[in-house]
Amino acid sequence: MTEALDDLLQNMPGDDATEAEIEAFMGIVMATPGGAELIRGFAGQITEGGALDSMIKEEEAKLDEFALKSPARFIFRIEILGTKPLVWRRFSLPTDCAYFHLHCAIQDSLGWQDVHRHRFEVWEEGHCELVFSSDEEAENDCCEIENRIVDLFNENVTEFIYLYDFGDEWRHRIVIEELAQAGTKGTIPGMTPHLHDGQGHGPPEDCGGIAGFQNFLKGDHLLCENYEPEILEELRTGKPDFSKVTFRDPAIVLRKQEGA
Repeated sequence: MTEALDDLLQNMPGDDATEAEIEAFMGIVMATPGGAELIRGFAGQITEGGALDSMIKEEEAKLDEFALKSPARFIFRIEILGTKPLVWRRFSLPTDCAYFHLHCAIQDSLGWQDVHRHRFEVWEEGHCELVFSSDEEAENDCCEIENRIVDLFNENVTEFIYLYDFGDEWRHRIVIEELAQAGTKGTIPGMTPHLHDGQGHGPPEDCGGIAGFQNFLKGDHLLCENYEPEILEELRTGKPDFSKVTFRDPAIVLRKQEGA
């Protein structure tokens, strides 16, 4: 590949590029020595049976395997331990959900930004017996993407911990409250998470853990400067508007993380 082509490919239009920007880029590539041959080679790979075609099909199969299909639902209650008044959420997910599905639902329901490390911990008699995460640095952790929560439930374990941000150490108590058929007990037929209820606004990121959050609610925190007084009062006393909660597609979240 020529140096000019290499420089061009390093600056390819992003996913948000307009059609005109893509056409302009393709025109420059085609006008660059070796560009036409590169495009023809790329087109050959993406045709049926080509290398890129095979990669795309493998990726689609992997995403399909990750898709939820169960007609039953787990109803979860999530509590942020140490918050006063208690911040909690109740939502439901299909029972074939992996820990990563639950991670995404916790993040979205509480307004976390998913910018810190996390893990799930299963405790027994004061000892942490199992950890599920996607942390490549943690040698003994089980994979939160490949493992399903139903396996834990079948072992009569209905309570465990979700730890988010190893600095501020936000510990969430997770309880599987009920197992229900879709459409009963307030659940919905769809495969996306469904938020049933909750109390309290989630803490802002990097506020310093429970102590920092309590100071934030009192108005005694540097982060308070980022909020108007009426917004702080709403965060302190108001109930979140759950109609504004948006749940991400865990498959898309996972794909972005793997491509990062």
